Amino acid sequence: MDKCKFHPNRFAHVRCKTCFIPLCDECKIVTNIGVFCSEECQNKAKEFQDKSMAMIEQKPKPKKSIIKPVAGIIVIIILILAIALLLDWTGIVTLPFVDKLKELIGLS
Repeated sequence: MDKCKFHPNRFAHVRCKTCFIPLCDECKIVTNIGVFCSEECQNKAKEFQDKSMAMIEQKPKPKKSIIKPVAGIIVIIILILAIALLLDWTGIVTLPFVDKLKELIGLS
């Protein structure tokens, strides 16, 4: 187990979030963003966190494409129509719109 950087006769239980030096319970500075050895390290971490958040907020959000949903709907419609034509052709079921569909695509 590591010894505290500032108290070599004590065991370290944590490390500074910024510089990673081992710290005993007396030396650690506990904050809402981590454990630090000094205010300098705490300020560096806070500055880094603020810059990171600013970059995330500035990043443009991708626009949602409507192509995939529309293409999916078209494929489903084509499959339904193909199944209806197949059912009519085999004589299993005759659906009311199949005759109109045959006229539209020139099968009648």
